[in-house]
Amino acid sequence: MQDQYVPNFTWYHPTRIIYGVGKLQELPTEVGKLVEAGSSVFLVTGRSSLQARGILQKVLDGLHEFDVTVYNDVRPFPSPENVDSAAEACKAAGAKIVIAIGGGSALDLAKAVAILAVHEGTALEYATHQRDFQRKGLPFIASPTTSGSSSEVTSGSALWDLEGKKHYGLGGPTMFPDVAIVDPELTMSMSTSLAANTGMDAFTSAIESYWNLESQPISDALDLDVIRTFATNLERSAIQGDMESRAACALAASMSGAAYSNSRPNACHAIGGPLTLYWGVEHGQAVGITLGGFLRHSAPAIAHKTDALWNALGVSDVEGAVQRITQIMSRCGLETTLSGLGLTEPDIDTIVDNTISGRLDPLPTPMDPGQLREMLTSMF
Repeated sequence: MQDQYVPNFTWYHPTRIIYGVGKLQELPTEVGKLVEAGSSVFLVTGRSSLQARGILQKVLDGLHEFDVTVYNDVRPFPSPENVDSAAEACKAAGAKIVIAIGGGSALDLAKAVAILAVHEGTALEYATHQRDFQRKGLPFIASPTTSGSSSEVTSGSALWDLEGKKHYGLGGPTMFPDVAIVDPELTMSMSTSLAANTGMDAFTSAIESYWNLESQPISDALDLDVIRTFATNLERSAIQGDMESRAACALAASMSGAAYSNSRPNACHAIGGPLTLYWGVEHGQAVGITLGGFLRHSAPAIAHKTDALWNALGVSDVEGAVQRITQIMSRCGLETTLSGLGLTEPDIDTIVDNTISGRLDPLPTPMDPGQLREMLTSMF
């Protein structure tokens, strides 16, 4: 008989993580471990930053033993069609491996490309479960230039149809990157806004993961360290942008992704979807704005582990936690009210009607549409 006090869980995370300042220089070695010299490499990057900083040329010089195709037609909030075009380019290049160096959009797109390159069909067909992936994709190495999407260590890609107001998730256990190279030097060019938004994404994901009904001892341990790190470093990373704080946030973002690969983000991300689709709100801002409200709702149900959470946040109770989250967001230049995002109370109907209810299921205390409406109303 299972003792009620003994946890029962399964943990899975296959991505090998290489972390440290200057570690991007190990990319050629890592590629050589996965494919033979002379192989075709499909390299996905953002549109200009890496090239402007001279990083892209250094990467290409290091990969001189391989046949590299650079693909930089990456849109913010990549669409299924954007992914399909990239996948066709990857197939046409005869690629044997996919590499992504960039922010969350570049990593999400490249991750989808890696698996679509060995399957027939479109991204949308897989995202809507008309087709299922039958095998692992091409080897995939991810190196993030931001500290928050965590896509370098997760098994999913977020795809967006901004015109059709739809959001899709493409993912599964065969989509984990083989290797994540997390080099804090790559994050040093982030603007205050980008550091704040991406950091808030990972910070929110860790707290969602912690209250999640699927949480477990390993995810909890990682989440608490992530929460403590962002509570200590996010403001400094956004405002001062020094190496120490950026490095701390880079590591915390990858740890957050490893944790939430097993205890997924939920309610805040459920609300974040319509905020992005209907009002164009940046992702970190969109998910972070409801963090305090959902934490206040969930805290009583996880009373057995809130002491550790308050300690990680440097507070003593739930109201102190909500105030601290609000303070971090405000200091980073993020809005903390829906009116601050330009919404009015009638817009609540659009949010509630377009919230995927299943993403509220992991909350430790259920929330019905009426309660959701009440919480959102209090945020004006």
